[in-house]
Amino acid sequence: MDRFTDMTFLKNFTGGNPEKIKKYVSMFLQLCPDQLNVMQGHLHSSNYDSLRASAHALKPQIIYMGIRRGEELVKAIEHHAGNKTDIEKLPDMMNEFRNVCHKAMDELRLEIA
Repeated sequence: MDRFTDMTFLKNFTGGNPEKIKKYVSMFLQLCPDQLNVMQGHLHSSNYDSLRASAHALKPQIIYMGIRRGEELVKAIEHHAGNKTDIEKLPDMMNEFRNVCHKAMDELRLEIA
């Protein structure tokens, strides 16, 4: 089974300290669902500038958690929303991004359990 997360960055960043890892993962698990909903709302209302800003704000967290496919998607969402190009692709990208994030969050919950 392929994993959605790679804890290498976070483990290096925290010096492998389990309490710090749990703290950062827990913060991500609290932040991410709300951010996904905000992004979905911006997409639904065709507010592409705000969608770009929300994607940009979430991107570092995605990178820290090692969500490689999520990183690719959030960068693409940020790019297309910011440049208002291929906006017809944004709903599918957003759906895939949400799915990847939810699977990654499931993995992360197990990681800190």
